[in-house]
Amino acid sequence: MRLLVVDDEGSVRDSLYEIFKDQYDIDTAQSAEEALAILEKNQFDVVITDNQMSNKTGLDLIKEAKPKNPDTAFLLLTAYATVQQAVEAIKIGADDYMIKPFDIDEIEHRVLKAKRLNEYSKRSKLFEEKSLGFERLIGESQNIKEAKTFIQKISDVESAVLILGPSGAGKEVMAQTIHETSPRKDKPFVAINCATLNEQLIESELFGHEKGSFTGATNQKLGKFELASEGTIFLDEIGEMPLDLQAKLLRVLQEKEFNRIGGNKTIKTKARVIAATNRDLQEMIKTGSFREDLYFRLNVLNFNLLPLKDRKEDIPLLVNFIWTNLSKDINRQSSLAQETVAKLSEYNFPGNIRELKNILERMMVLGPSDGEISPEFLPNDLQGASSNTAPSSSSEVSKDFDFSLGLTDLLDQIEKDILLKAMEKVGHSQVKAADLLQIKRGTLQYKLKKYQI
Repeated sequence: MRLLVVDDEGSVRDSLYEIFKDQYDIDTAQSAEEALAILEKNQFDVVITDNQMSNKTGLDLIKEAKPKNPDTAFLLLTAYATVQQAVEAIKIGADDYMIKPFDIDEIEHRVLKAKRLNEYSKRSKLFEEKSLGFERLIGESQNIKEAKTFIQKISDVESAVLILGPSGAGKEVMAQTIHETSPRKDKPFVAINCATLNEQLIESELFGHEKGSFTGATNQKLGKFELASEGTIFLDEIGEMPLDLQAKLLRVLQEKEFNRIGGNKTIKTKARVIAATNRDLQEMIKTGSFREDLYFRLNVLNFNLLPLKDRKEDIPLLVNFIWTNLSKDINRQSSLAQETVAKLSEYNFPGNIRELKNILERMMVLGPSDGEISPEFLPNDLQGASSNTAPSSSSEVSKDFDFSLGLTDLLDQIEKDILLKAMEKVGHSQVKAADLLQIKRGTLQYKLKKYQI
């Protein structure tokens, strides 16, 4: 979750940063004007803003920013509270209101509350659109038709679901569709990727921890199961979960309860569990790297989502859907030539839908801002694509350098190109890409974030 803290007092900004730094991705601003500039370029889940600041107030910030950021929750802080001010804050779009000086536990609770309200609001907007759940699942292939039939049959039950399929095939989209077509649709959908967290963090992410329960636990943290409440928790890449944690997850599935790390209070959960993996769990059971009893608990209902190369009739529909949404996000009026769509439809896409989206986004950014985009803007692997040819495994880095950038920026350009090639080669699996590049997963994640990949 991304959090923006706005206050003209450095001590307050520093205090809030210390409170939330281990829980959220935090940016700070020392004025409403600076915050507005940041919000123009970035999306945040929650904004905490002081009211009394020089020039524009926090109320001014919310009034100006809320219409442009309807999916962002705003929490107003003030040392001079009045009923009139509280009413005005709510009217112009504040999601909550809090008086200084604030209690640490209380502001953590308020931020979590704002985040949840934000999530509920987004889901409510989505459900105003007819059949949004199934509209997420784009395609007319037999596999997608079977997926929709499967979802219709299982959406009303409580049983665990296991979605199998390669990375980037749309397993999370299918999980969201199950949630959004179920009676839980107004409750939270909470996703966690088990492959992106180290063994020390994943237990805290799932079950939360109490303040002081381990080094660095400076505040209480609610885990994903607690946040999911009566909604749905999606455990992506479940095959990457460490064995000792698998036993704890099994207990949650059996007993419907858990404890935060360092806590004695038993917390009940009614969250429905949907898990997904691109691994062969039965083979992992044979090698002792996955618990058989957990497999049977998760594998009550299962569906195998095929790779994009086995449902190519879905590609033109996906291209149209993704391109339409990218056009709104990037504000471009360009379109794809028929020959370009034809080339895309012939390609095997080892990275599946995720690779398709990345290719389309690069074409939109690098291609003409209006008019048709011809096949020449396709990556080299697609230039001669056909249904019988596998994608090129070439890892050659582009030699079209702009030497006016200087050595540092040129090296960054090369490193980004290598990262893109590596991610595409392994189907956009961070675990496999880190192994391929012989670097730690944390280093890879830092570089992906650095280059906005």
